[in-house]
Amino acid sequence: MALRWVLFDLNGTLLDPSGVGAPAELGAQESLACLDEAVLLAMAETLTGGYRPFDGFLRAAIARRAQLAGDPTGVDAAMELAAEMPPYPDAGRAVDRLREAGLEVGVLTNSATGAAERSLGAAGLRDRMALVSGSDQVRAYKPHPDVYRHGAERTGVPPDEICMVAAHGWDLLGAGRAGMRTAWVARKERALPETHPEPDVRGATLEEAAEGIAAGGS
Repeated sequence: MALRWVLFDLNGTLLDPSGVGAPAELGAQESLACLDEAVLLAMAETLTGGYRPFDGFLRAAIARRAQLAGDPTGVDAAMELAAEMPPYPDAGRAVDRLREAGLEVGVLTNSATGAAERSLGAAGLRDRMALVSGSDQVRAYKPHPDVYRHGAERTGVPPDEICMVAAHGWDLLGAGRAGMRTAWVARKERALPETHPEPDVRGATLEEAAEGIAAGGS
């Protein structure tokens, strides 16, 4: 089947979370670890049958690490930064390359839809997106299959006509199991576990991944 849609993960793929912890005296690596911890908390919430907005998990992760670092006073300011994370430098170019190739582009995120809309707007990317689908629409978090199924329903095309782009191997594991094609950005993880299926496309950057998708291969 011909590829018709590309869905991007948001946090850590299009948007850069490495500076969110600065007001709480957390460096880039600790800030990235806060996002990873928030994702784990969200996964546990879904596995145990609950749901709450993703920003609550991110706040909890930042607050815990800030407390351990001895400066819990900057959490509110950190969350303000988290709501307006900057895009990675090549995010706009990657999205534009796919649109120029005739593909529809959207976002499938663990953030709530409204929060994702605002973050994309602050990053200057919202107008490029044909749809934004957040976890609140299904009250579950990736990699639960319902998130990807709902994303596919929003596009109006079968999953095998969609490519999911993420810098997180676990996200692509879920997308692939749901029948989507996958494109992995190796920016942070650098290598995938051998238990993960090979993605359809690999790229060291968003632009490389977009070029691979537009060219129809890895």
